[in-house]
Amino acid sequence: MFTHWFALATCGTGFTAGSVLLKRFADTGLGHFLILAFLIFGLSNLAYARLLAHGLGQGAVLSSMSQVVVLSVIGAAVFGERFSASQAAGLGLAILSIWLFTRAAPVGA
Repeated sequence: MFTHWFALATCGTGFTAGSVLLKRFADTGLGHFLILAFLIFGLSNLAYARLLAHGLGQGAVLSSMSQVVVLSVIGAAVFGERFSASQAAGLGLAILSIWLFTRAAPVGA
């Protein structure tokens, strides 16, 4: 089971790296960033679909919310993006949802 959670974390890292590469492509217009992003997204999606077949749907939700937070921090720190008040509130709610999700009792408990 640990290997499934490690694979989920690896997929999340792949999606994050792919998103950063897409932003680099948008900023520079260099095609190799786009090709590498598609390759990483493709491999991550294949692994992600395999993990969902093993019943890690709850982990997938947690992973998706975590990616929203991580990509927002990367956008602000690396690319200098700024948040409006509603975007900052949404980010706060995403963090709250992650906290609530981790506090919830497991299904069947």
